[in-house]
Amino acid sequence: RHRCLSDTLQYHKDRFPVMQLFDNIHFATVNVMPFLVAAIAFYDGPYMGGCMGVYGGMLLSLSSSTVEGAEALVMACFGILCGTVGVLFMRRFLLSILCCGAVFLAVRGAVSAVYYSLFHTIPFASIFVGYLRILAISLLPGALGYFLIKKIHRRTSEVEY
Repeated sequence: RHRCLSDTLQYHKDRFPVMQLFDNIHFATVNVMPFLVAAIAFYDGPYMGGCMGVYGGMLLSLSSSTVEGAEALVMACFGILCGTVGVLFMRRFLLSILCCGAVFLAVRGAVSAVYYSLFHTIPFASIFVGYLRILAISLLPGALGYFLIKKIHRRTSEVEY
């Protein structure tokens, strides 16, 4: 017999090693917003990327503990940067969008890890690995979001592909 819930969970983890995989990704959440903002910025330019970044940042700030408006400002700058880079240097295809979103999530993870290691004495590596989990889990939904934005853009624009 198991005395408490933690004993029961440990028993099942020892018995079924596959459950340890779920324990490792337990605290990771999906963050699709950078990929959506990057896709909109690549297809519609920096102005629309900035506008969608503000809206996406407002949605992200609902579930965040940061200062109100900080997420919106960061996402707007990211949308403007992606739109400018997309117009000047890159082509509109899946790998470009995934790279932009991945770079955003990695930089955000590094900044958060430095903050938490300096002010809350949480190890840098544990915070950064947590953000890398979020990045790994967010790639597939980010790709699906890209295809959704691409389909919407094809229907609403007059450009033939």
